[in-house]
Amino acid sequence: METIMSDGDYVIIQKQNYFNSGDYCVVLINGEEATVKRVYKLENGIELVALNPSYKPVRYSFEDMKKIPVEVIGIVKQLIKNFN
Repeated sequence: METIMSDGDYVIIQKQNYFNSGDYCVVLINGEEATVKRVYKLENGIELVALNPSYKPVRYSFEDMKKIPVEVIGIVKQLIKNFN
């Protein structure tokens, strides 16, 4: 199965730190790595699900999110495919 997003694609995001469970979000991890993941709300944290099904979901507790830190910085509003 092909992934939803490929290298060279563009995303339009709305900067905000709140989201609905299952939204595609831009997540900043450790203040350095920004990634696009589907984010699910859990009772004690969040679960990040990669767009590429080859990668396993990653869970962060609220405590982990503060310590690492892990921060949702926006939600994806649009994906623009680049076919070059």
